Amino acid sequence: MGKNVQINSTYYQEKVLRPIFTEEIPFFYPNDCQRVKLQQDKTTSHTSKSTTAFLEKMKTDTGIAFIPFQHIPSKSPDISPMDYCAFGLFKRALSKRKPTTIDELWKVVEEERKSITLEILRKALLSWKSGCRIIVHKKGYKIKY
Repeated sequence: MGKNVQINSTYYQEKVLRPIFTEEIPFFYPNDCQRVKLQQDKTTSHTSKSTTAFLEKMKTDTGIAFIPFQHIPSKSPDISPMDYCAFGLFKRALSKRKPTTIDELWKVVEEERKSITLEILRKALLSWKSGCRIIVHKKGYKIKY
């Protein structure tokens, strides 16, 4: 996928969701797939009629459920400090440390959470206001932090 390419419903279903349902969840939860619930945000490619039908089919085929859209917060341009600060830190740590079990995953997340300093959080929160202004200027479109 090229830089600055928007993901459409077909791409999301085939390149993102299908591997999650058929490869990743069965790999990480070989005997517990039916206990997994997929959570996603309400971006357009996630909420389209075709994606909703795809999710229902995957649920029928695999037993893996998804959280209904009415239980998910409204669309956002990822302006939450969790989106642009904490989740990025967690993703970097997880890609470096590569936990292979749920217990290892939670251990890494907990260690990384403890390593986030007040200064890092302070900077993220202070940048929030200017980020909101940029999003207003861009008429609600997502921005890069």
